Amino acid sequence: MRRTLVFGAVLLGVILVLRFVSGLIASEPTDDSAAPIPVPVITPAFDCEGNTPLPQSFVDAWTTEFQAASFNVTVVDLVEGCTYSLGDSAATFPTASTGKVIVATGVLEMVAAGTLDYAAVAPDLELMITESDNSAADRLFKIIGKNDAVISIATRYALASTTTGGAWGTIMTNSNDQAVLLNQVVGTTESPLPEAQRVVLRDLMSRVNPEQAWGAGSSGGIPELWTAAVKNGWYLSVEGDRPPVGLWRINTLGYVWDETKAPRWIFTGYSNSWETQERGISAWNAITKQLSGTLGIR
Repeated sequence: MRRTLVFGAVLLGVILVLRFVSGLIASEPTDDSAAPIPVPVITPAFDCEGNTPLPQSFVDAWTTEFQAASFNVTVVDLVEGCTYSLGDSAATFPTASTGKVIVATGVLEMVAAGTLDYAAVAPDLELMITESDNSAADRLFKIIGKNDAVISIATRYALASTTTGGAWGTIMTNSNDQAVLLNQVVGTTESPLPEAQRVVLRDLMSRVNPEQAWGAGSSGGIPELWTAAVKNGWYLSVEGDRPPVGLWRINTLGYVWDETKAPRWIFTGYSNSWETQERGISAWNAITKQLSGTLGIR
């Protein structure tokens, strides 16, 4: 009987202790609504160099095939924010008709400021950009103030290597400056040119005569249904021109959107040492086709 009482007392004590402990546990507040603390996911920076659309093997083959000598090329990947350069980045070249983009920029700035009536200059803008009409460019170059306007635009748009050359076609520049300019006058980078005037220039440069839209443009080999705002320049240097004489200056610049209107890349190329017009055009077309086969298939 005594053993039974002792055992019962011990058992009762254990039960009471367990109830006490369980009560403490049950009394602890719980917050079922508390969300778990997320673990930050760190995305590594895009490897621009390791993903170049213009690998050295392509550059070597391109240089050999087209006998490219004095040139510079700038490609801006507008998706990843990478910039790639080829050739002599310090060299500058006469703009030829690509200088008409600078002229158009000056005209549209005046329109935005209310000092120039768009209707009065719209026909010449259309001719100058879509057909590369030189007489229209001469008239508009005079309206904006010629070389003073070029200096002003170069300063305000941060074109570090762009200087006057006497006329719109002999403005000295390089591919990097023109890529910087394109991003501001048809792209989305903040600049002195308001969006309403960028819309005008995008439209004009997207309607360039297909025969003049080679290189960085729609006729150069961009993917089907994509759009390019393009302006090219070309002429044979003759006696009295800036050297080299007897060779072709073939320049191209373009801003490319895909079929969803998303910006994809900028491509600008400058050179004054092509033996024939056809070789220069084919060389720039080859770069656009390379970009379409790399940046264009992501």
